[in-house]
Amino acid sequence: MSRARTSGDIWWARIFDRLDEFLHNYPKLPKSSVTESNLPLHIGTKVTIKNYNTFLRNYGSSGYKFQFQINSDNCTGEVYIIGMASTVHEDVVLRLQEFFKVPNNGVVDDPLIVVSGQALHNDPSGIGVELAPDATVRPSIAIVQRPATSTRIPPPPGDVDGNPCARIMCEVAIGQNVGQLGQKCFTWMVEPYIRAVISIKILDPRPGVREPGTGYFFRSMTAKLYRQGMVIQRWDFGNVGKYSNDPLGDFNNPAVVLCNTPNDPRFQISVPISEVFWDPPSPIPPNYVPVIPTNIIGNNFNIDLYRIQRVALKAKF
Repeated sequence: MSRARTSGDIWWARIFDRLDEFLHNYPKLPKSSVTESNLPLHIGTKVTIKNYNTFLRNYGSSGYKFQFQINSDNCTGEVYIIGMASTVHEDVVLRLQEFFKVPNNGVVDDPLIVVSGQALHNDPSGIGVELAPDATVRPSIAIVQRPATSTRIPPPPGDVDGNPCARIMCEVAIGQNVGQLGQKCFTWMVEPYIRAVISIKILDPRPGVREPGTGYFFRSMTAKLYRQGMVIQRWDFGNVGKYSNDPLGDFNNPAVVLCNTPNDPRFQISVPISEVFWDPPSPIPPNYVPVIPTNIIGNNFNIDLYRIQRVALKAKF
């Protein structure tokens, strides 16, 4: 039977933690508060890949998004905080996840489509760094075996915990800049088993003016869809045009195209559900198409950007 930790146990635990930090060059989390205006924030220099991965597993849920930039020695890198948790970010991620759960038809225990958050995967570029997206969509092991037990030759990739590799990655950026966001999306697409990446960038609120009726800030947003073998698709949405100098005037002008109603076909992201079940033999047959299990409803994931927009606007008042 285990016993309660004494003050002496806690003291020794702290000593060992400090000794571990002294012996290993881990990134250092800031001791004072961080705002989005401080980003990117440099928190580690010449950090080894092993130490970064250890740090990421210990602090990946600390409310920050990290970036590892490999140095010329290909062994160490610089570590930055490039994003941070906020109500807007977390609410948008949650709403995205709900769109991907719809084909499960209400099944919440052992669903065939597994939707989760920051599941760590190895960087597809092969440098050994672990990466975490904001949301992942992967097949259940009832349909696609874990890499360790797969009969595919060579075995397919997986996440760091041995689950099937996520087939769809989602990235949501608030403080993170567009260049960093795009770089990460392209990195994910290096892995052929990652069939699609959805990125959403939410720009800062326009100061001094608000949406009539609701009082929401005016914010521009951009979504992109990356798919294997296809041209990148882009949607500029929000309750104000990206380059508008008159948000209120444009909002009241019916001639200006804005994302202001649900189910508008101009502001829908569609991804085939079959992509989640991508598990081809090798070599891949030219006519290979993954089969959608019979318990799954529909043929496509449909993401209504108006719904994403409303969630983002409601989250910051």
